[in-house]
Amino acid sequence: MIKQIFLDMDGTLLDDQGDITQQTRETIKNANIPVTLVSARAPQEMIVAIDQLALDAPQVAFNGGLIYQWQTDQMHVIRANTIASGVGEQLMRWLLDNYAAMSLSYYTQDEWVVSDMSPEVNREIEFTGLVPRLLNTATFSEDVQNGIFKIMLIDLSGKLLDDIQTAILALNLTGINVQQSDKEHLEITSDVAEKAFGVAYIVEQKSLKKSETAAFGDGQNDLSMFDEVGLAVAMGNAPLNVRQAGDYVTKTNQENGVAYGIQQILLQHDNIE
Repeated sequence: MIKQIFLDMDGTLLDDQGDITQQTRETIKNANIPVTLVSARAPQEMIVAIDQLALDAPQVAFNGGLIYQWQTDQMHVIRANTIASGVGEQLMRWLLDNYAAMSLSYYTQDEWVVSDMSPEVNREIEFTGLVPRLLNTATFSEDVQNGIFKIMLIDLSGKLLDDIQTAILALNLTGINVQQSDKEHLEITSDVAEKAFGVAYIVEQKSLKKSETAAFGDGQNDLSMFDEVGLAVAMGNAPLNVRQAGDYVTKTNQENGVAYGIQQILLQHDNIE
């Protein structure tokens, strides 16, 4: 029996407008199975979904960099893994020197900080609802010392990030994980910040068996999460290699794929058992 569901957000739980459909909300609530959101997003960008679904289980932000619980309108940090301060500062300065024209930003636990108010940033604001502050060189070092969870580059053309990722990896910096959550977003986190880490931590804390867990995802960064659960469900809109990695493929995020997967795959799976 499935006792815990892990859900990616963008391209999975959320439709292309960044919303959770009414059908998906009702299906999740009626299933009565604890749900953990496992997202590349900052925790502030997850609050609307947590409230809409009335989730009280631990949640995972920054691709596993932050595990927290949202209770009584407050975030209670369970586990935090930031980029090492020296590495974070070196990488940010290198990116500013070499990719000044790119949309570049970073996240602390409480804030999103951007290099400029680019069209990419404005699109992100519209999609997530989170409003950033502009990068200030006077406070940058302080932000680094307090802890940066994620550095992000956005390319709406989807053509530049492969080369930038290769260039970052060629720096041979230690303690970072560099991955594309989709064709438009390149994200750098602590090397401990894998979705698999967040899932494994919660599974251990709740004393769950692997066979009692399921996950839904659509991106490359969901593959490690798939390895940690008993039932991996890929979205119909996922790339081919992600669909091939899933035990099942559900409908797309525009077709209530999570709701369909819970009703037709997870609950049917439980009935077969």
